[in-house]
Amino acid sequence: MALQARYGRRRVCMIKLISSVMFSALLLFGCGWNGTPTRQNDFVPLTSIKIVAASPAIESSRTIAALTSTKLTVIGNYSGQFTRDITDQATWSSSATAVADFITTQIPNQVTGKAPGTTTLTAVVGGVSSSPYTLTVSSATITTLVISPVAPTIAKGSTIQLTATGTFSDHTTQDLTSDATWTADSSGFASISDDPVSKGLATGLAVGTSTITATFDGVSATMNLTITPAILQSIAVAPANSTVVGFPITVNFTATGTYSDGTTADVTSTATWNSSLPNIATISANGVASTVAAGTTSISATLGSITGNTNLTVSALTINATGLSITPVTITINVGTSSSLIATASFADGTSQNVTTSSVWTSSSPSIATVINGSITGIAVGSATITATYGGQTTTATVTIQ
Repeated sequence: MALQARYGRRRVCMIKLISSVMFSALLLFGCGWNGTPTRQNDFVPLTSIKIVAASPAIESSRTIAALTSTKLTVIGNYSGQFTRDITDQATWSSSATAVADFITTQIPNQVTGKAPGTTTLTAVVGGVSSSPYTLTVSSATITTLVISPVAPTIAKGSTIQLTATGTFSDHTTQDLTSDATWTADSSGFASISDDPVSKGLATGLAVGTSTITATFDGVSATMNLTITPAILQSIAVAPANSTVVGFPITVNFTATGTYSDGTTADVTSTATWNSSLPNIATISANGVASTVAAGTTSISATLGSITGNTNLTVSALTINATGLSITPVTITINVGTSSSLIATASFADGTSQNVTTSSVWTSSSPSIATVINGSITGIAVGSATITATYGGQTTTATVTIQ
C-alpha cells in the first residue's frame, strides 16, 4: 500500500510538471520572449484594461480645456502574463456627452471637451470594461497660439508635420494640432492638411515661400514655410540583377534618380560608378562594365549621399571537350633567352578567346625552362614540357633549350 501511495504521488507530480511545461510552451508560442505577444492569442484571457492619455501632461492632470481634444490609449492585461496596446479594438463611451465625447469618427480614441464639467470615460474590449477614467474639462480660454518648427525649409515634394501649441488663461499649455484649423496662402508653393487624420501636415508644391496659418477659437498664429528645389531621394541601377556569360564582354548600366517631387532623371553620366569586385567586372565612369572572371559583383552608382546598386553575375563559357590549345606546340630557344606561348580556348557557342593570362602554366623541368603567363625563359640545355590549364582542361607544348 505504501508503495502504491508513493507511486500515486509521483504520478500526480509528473502530471503537474507536464502541464506546467505545456502551459509555458503555449505562452511562448503566443508571446515574445520579452513578454510582448507576437500574435493574437486565444488561450490567455484578457482580464483588465486601462485607459491612459497619450499626452503625459494631460494624463498627469486628466484635464483639458473646452474645445480641445486628446488621444487616449488602452492597455490590456492578459491574466498578469503580459500587457498589450489594444486601442484599435476599443469601443468608447462618455457618461456626460455634453461635457466631452468621442466625436471624430476617423480617430475613435480621440475625446473632445465640449463644455466645462466632469465626465467618466469607459473603454470596452471583448466584453471587458476599463476602470472609470475621470476627465475634467476646464473653462480656461486660449491666450496665445504658436506653430513649430519656426520657419522650416523643405524640398519640393517633401512633407513636414507642423504642430500648434496653445497657452491658456490658467497658464496650462496643450497640443492643439488636431483642434486648430489649418490654411495655406494662395501662392501655391505649399499645401497644408486640415483633414482630422493628418492635420498640420505641410507639403512643398513649388519653389518659394508660403505662409501657413493655424487658428483655434479665434486666435491665430502664422509662420513661413520655404520650399527649395526637389532633392534626390533614390537611384535605380539597370539592368537589375543581370547575369551574363563569358569574359571579357561589356554591359551598359544606367542610373535613374528619383526626386522628392516624384520626378525622375537619367544620372548615368553624373553618378560615380563602382564595382565591389573589380576582379569579377570593372566599370567605367559612364557605367560600362567589362567582365573579367566568373562570379558576382555589386555595381553601384552614387550621386551626393545617395547610392543605388544591383548585382552583376558573370558565368564562364562552357569550353569544348578539346577546346584548349597552345601555339606553337614546339619551340626551340637558346639559354638565357625568352619566347611566348599562346593559349586559346574554344567554347560551345562557337567563339574562341585568348586565355593566355587566365591559364595556369607549369614547367615539367623548371631547372631547364620556366614559364610565367605563357612566357618561357631558357635556363639550361635540355627539353621541358610546358602545360597550360584552363576551364578544367590541359594542353601541352614542348620546349627545347640549346
